[in-house]
Parts: sequence; C-alpha cells; structure tokens
Amino acid sequence: MYKSFKVPSSEVPGYSATHRHPEYKDGTQNNNYANITTVYELFKTAETNYPKAEFLGTREFTPKTGKFGPFEWISTTDAAEITDEFGAGLDNVYAKYAPELDAFTGQQPLGIYSVNRAEWLLTELAGFRSRRYSVGVCDSAGVDCAEFIINHSGLQVIVCSLDKIPRMLDRMANTPKVKVIISMDKLDCSKPNLSTQAFTPATVDKLKSKAAALGLVLFDMNQVIQMGQSKPTQATLPKPSDYCTLCYSSGTTGAQKGVLTTHGGLIHAARSAQLTLKTENTTYLSFVPLVHCLDRYGIYTFMFGFIQIGFYSGDMNNLVDDMQTLRPTIIVAVPRLLNRIYDRIASSTIGAKGAVGFLSRMGFKSKVKRLQAGRSAKHALWDKLIFNKVANIFGGRVKLMISGAATIDPNVLTFFRTSFSCDVLQGYGQTENMGSTTLSPLGDPSTNHVGLPNPGVDVRLRSIPEMGYQVTDTPCPRGEVMVRSDSVFKGYYLEPDKTAEAMDGEWLATGDVARINLDGTFTIIDRIKNIVKTAQGMWVAPSVSSLSTTQTRLSRLLLSMATSTSAISLPLLCPTPSALFPGHVPLFLSPKLIWRLVRQRESCCCFGRATKGHGALAGLSAQEQICAVHLEPTPFENVNIGFYTSTFKLRRRIMIVHYKKEFEATFAKLGTNDAAAVDTELFLST
Repeated sequence: MYKSFKVPSSEVPGYSATHRHPEYKDGTQNNNYANITTVYELFKTAETNYPKAEFLGTREFTPKTGKFGPFEWISTTDAAEITDEFGAGLDNVYAKYAPELDAFTGQQPLGIYSVNRAEWLLTELAGFRSRRYSVGVCDSAGVDCAEFIINHSGLQVIVCSLDKIPRMLDRMANTPKVKVIISMDKLDCSKPNLSTQAFTPATVDKLKSKAAALGLVLFDMNQVIQMGQSKPTQATLPKPSDYCTLCYSSGTTGAQKGVLTTHGGLIHAARSAQLTLKTENTTYLSFVPLVHCLDRYGIYTFMFGFIQIGFYSGDMNNLVDDMQTLRPTIIVAVPRLLNRIYDRIASSTIGAKGAVGFLSRMGFKSKVKRLQAGRSAKHALWDKLIFNKVANIFGGRVKLMISGAATIDPNVLTFFRTSFSCDVLQGYGQTENMGSTTLSPLGDPSTNHVGLPNPGVDVRLRSIPEMGYQVTDTPCPRGEVMVRSDSVFKGYYLEPDKTAEAMDGEWLATGDVARINLDGTFTIIDRIKNIVKTAQGMWVAPSVSSLSTTQTRLSRLLLSMATSTSAISLPLLCPTPSALFPGHVPLFLSPKLIWRLVRQRESCCCFGRATKGHGALAGLSAQEQICAVHLEPTPFENVNIGFYTSTFKLRRRIMIVHYKKEFEATFAKLGTNDAAAVDTELFLST
C-alpha cells in the first residue's frame, strides 16, 4: 500500500513526483483552524477557550537543600495579563532606548538569553504583542556563539536570566549595540532559583554599577511590568506576513545563519502537525532548547488542542525527576538524549543478567510481535511484571513520543515503543521550514523511515548525478529533499546570496539526501556535505560507517572521516565503559583506569576488529569499511569547548581543529600521506 499521495504527472526531468499527505491531496490544509493566523492569535485563542487553566509550570528551588519542589502554575489568564503588561513595558523601553526599526526586517528584534523557563515563552509572546520578533541567543559553543548572534542580529534589548548578565558585561566591548538588559530574575534576589543561587544583593549591586559604568540600562522583568502598568500602551498586533522569530541554525558544518520565519509560516507548520496528531489537553515538559525550532514547534502545535507546559528545572541531570514530578503525556526529544536513556534502561532490563534479564527479553519479544502484527504493545502480564516500572521513569502517563533533529537508532525506537506502550514517531524538518516536512504515521510499527509529508507540505527529490543519486534509481528514487510549503522560511537575515542558494524556485533545497520507499514513505540516507570522493573515485559517506559502528553499542559516539587522497575511513571513538569491562558497573570505574586501558594497543585492535566485522555484516563496501580506530576515553560532552549544538548535534568544524593531531597521527601509522589534508579535506559525521 502506497502511504503518501503521489501527485499525477508531477515528474519533470531531474525531479521525482511531488508527494503529499494522503488526506490533503490538494496541497492545502482545508481551512482547518483558519481563524488562527498568527502565534499571538493562537495564544489568545487558548486563553479564551481555556480561561484560568494551568498553563506554565515551574519548580521552586530551595538553595538550602538544593532540591526542587512541585510545579507551581501560571494560568492562561495570568499569562495573558503578564504578557500584556510586560509587552506594554517593552514598548516604553524601546521608545526611550531603542526606537529604530531594523533596516532589513522593518521590525524590532527582541533577544532572549536563558535556558527553557516560563519567562522565555512569556517574553516571546510579549514581543509578539507589538510586532517584535524573538531572537534566541545560544551559547552552547561558548560565549563567542552568543556574541555572534547578538551582533549579527543587531540586538539592542535582551531579556536574560541573571546568571547570563556577568558574562555579557565582561564582554560588552564585543557587543557594542546592546543598550538594555532585562533580567528575568528579580535583581533584589528575593526569589532564588537555580540560576540565581550564586548571587546576593551585594553582588547584584556590583553588576548594576558595572552596567552603569558601561552605559547600559539594567532592569528586571518586574520593573518593566510595572512600567507597563503605570504607562499602558495600545497593542500593535502582528500580521501573518510579519516576522515572528529569527532562529539561528545549529552551525554543524560552518557559520550560523539567521533563519527568518513569519507568523503565518510558523502557524502553518504547527497546524500541519496538529492535523496529523490531533492532540488534546497535552501535558508537556519543555527541555529541548527553545533557541532552536524543535521545542517551539512542539509547543505551538500542542497549543491548538491546549497544552499545559512544565519547564524542566534547568539541570539535565535532574530531568528524570522533572518527568516523574510533572508526569507528561507527550515528550519531544532528540535521538542523542533518547540513546542515553535507552542505555540506562536497557542495561537493567533486556541487557541484565539472571531472571530479570531473561523475563525482560521474553516480555520484550512478546510485545514486539504484537506491534508487528498491528496490535497495541500493551500486555497485562509483561507490563505488570516489567514494563510499568520502565514507563514510570517518565511519570507513567506518556501517550506519545516524538524524536526529531536526527535519525534515531531503530533498536532504540522499537524499545521505547514496546516499553512505554505508546506511539514513538520520527519527524524530519529543518530550521528553514520550522521543522515541518514529514512525520511518521500514528500506529505505524516500522522503523526505517521518517514518515509522510505533513498536511499542506509538498516534498519531492532532485537528482544528484555527481554523487550517484538519481530520481530514476530503481526500485526506489533517490536524491536531495526539496520542500514547498507556506512554512518555508523567508530568507537568511542579511544574506540574500545564501537565501538564493537555498532555493530552487519556490522549493527549499534541504541538502539532505533521501530515498522514497516502495510504500511512499521517506528515508533520510545522507547529507550532501557528508560525502567525499576518494582517490579511487568512489563516493564515501563517513556517516554510514559511523551509524553502523554506533549501533554495535561498543561506543557512545564517534567521528568518522575520509579524505580525497585515500579510501580510508577513520573513526575517533568514545567507548562505552561497560564494553571494556563486561559485567561491571561503569560508575565504579576509575577514570584513570579507563584511560590506561583505552590507550592500550590491544583495546584499539579489539575495537577495530569489532567495528570492521559489524560493517561487513551491515553490507558496507570496502571503501566504507573502517580501517583504523583511535579511542578517546573522554566523552565528547565532557570537553568544555562547545562540541555540541543546543540540539545535541556535533559541530564538525570545531572538532576538526580539536582532534587534528589525533587524526594525523593515526593516518601516519597507516602509512598514508593524508596528514596534510586534514585541515581542508576532512569530512566528519556522527
């Protein structure tokens, strides 16, 4: 059965047929939710339909105990009042200190700099009240990343958590356009939380003095809200064509680009997911960074059917406790996080020894058979014995999980579907279309695809002949993913040339390579920039080698590279300690012991044989086989120089510089002459 709708006679030379959602064959969204055209209207509709409902939740932090209490809630009515008063206060601030409109957008940008919290969303909505667009400031790659965004977007007013203010003041010489900083936290330190525990009234007074000396104006949100109360302003509501956010891309392969999205585009994206998922009364934990599109895409999607949003405590180490306290019904996460959770859960269930492991594996196989037969994964016996305990790790109420930002391991996908007895869907999209391209269907037990086009989204492939991908390939067309939709971005900020490069007429050229499967679903098989032509004239995708190796569970993560002067694929591998010490608990291992054993030649040989053997079983070609291994005992996330984006993707360019010596040394041992090519012809993937 062909699951997506293939538009008749839509093939043209070099392009596949256009595919659409089977229930929306005309390419529209059938006027569903037609009364909602902007994000601000979406919020006001939620307030009207669900007055006084619990809307935004935050856990109180007790500095003396270092623990978090229950979630405390702001209702939709209270949120609307805060948004209106804070928005009016912002009008006063801009009128006095930053009245100019941005020459490129014709609107005013509003910077937001913090981890996910209620004030982040309230600030964005308050900006929408007066046609301002949000600019999320990210520092996952260090303060230089934050400075780039602040300077490139021309921010003059930034709302941030108190802990961000000292670093901003220390680097003000590098961000001269900033005029006003508004603290989300009270400057009198009367309401402590995780980001303010290191501050006292005395240290805040020093910050105020330093800001004054630098010519900066420093407020807190409460002061700006009071301005709005004393000097109310008339709201200037946004139009669908107005910009709502300037969202910076992850920067995995180069400099970050500012993606401009309109209210109409974001609403189109969120509505397309809602038409597929049909969510109602969602309880949602927000922890995927709001500076990127995935979490906001989820929040605004679920707001169509109303959403209760609990914000995580700000510490990822406390995430499970946050989930058990909130008990969410829907989770949106990235594969890297789900992989880590899987490793912890699987090792104590299906990977355990003795009776627990035996029963877990038996129950898992039984539930997988139910899924493959098209039935519910719920099983009275096995859930009671094993899997209800697993589900309780996330609070016991999860009905839907969505994985985005990268491809998830099929084994992990199946494990979560069976263990939680719920739908676990894969989605695919880019910042350039607010994450809305495809989504796997509800109830689909397969794991090898990212689903069907969303309602109102056209998807087709474009041939890449120089890489051997053709839309005429049989039995399945292959090529670059092209997207046409109202959710497609309106351009890169200040970069019209790059905007033109990203578009093929009205189609967004994603840079991702996909296959249209025999059933009409899409599978992402590569990234154009991840492919290198070797000295033998063969195109090699290091990502294929990487994916094959990480699925062995020998490692947490790896980088794999190839150069244009050889056919060698070389990974730098972070081993899982339990792989080196079978039967031992990694927490009890000495870091020095791990380091010594990882560095031993025997360990490298062992991992090399294992990865090569697994690659052969996976059907990799000789050019795709891993020929050498360098073991790195320090997990990439522990290297504090910004290896990761906010969505847990590796920044390849930064890692090239950091591990250049290791790659060159291993190439030298192999007797190749590739060492000199590492600077310019290195292709890394995760």
